[in-house]
Amino acid sequence: MNKEVSQANQADLILKNPLFKESIDKLKKLYSESLFKTGAEEQSTREKLWLAYNIVGKVEQHFTELVETGKLAKRQLEDLRKADQQKKF
Repeated sequence: MNKEVSQANQADLILKNPLFKESIDKLKKLYSESLFKTGAEEQSTREKLWLAYNIVGKVEQHFTELVETGKLAKRQLEDLRKADQQKKF
């Protein structure tokens, strides 16, 4: 559980990092704008752009999931500590 909490802290820092946010936003904008500019005959290009756009979202989602998992792990650790303290008294 300590590993999850540590990873969550690191992921949270990454998600809050202005450079990371800017990079994600720029990539999403680039891929979505490029996707809408493709012509009728460019199905392969649209598919690749769609995949690229979704991969960027998956990366962002992965960091968000790490943060959420860490929050749960932190609560579990706190509950275990409280239960341990109650046993001592």
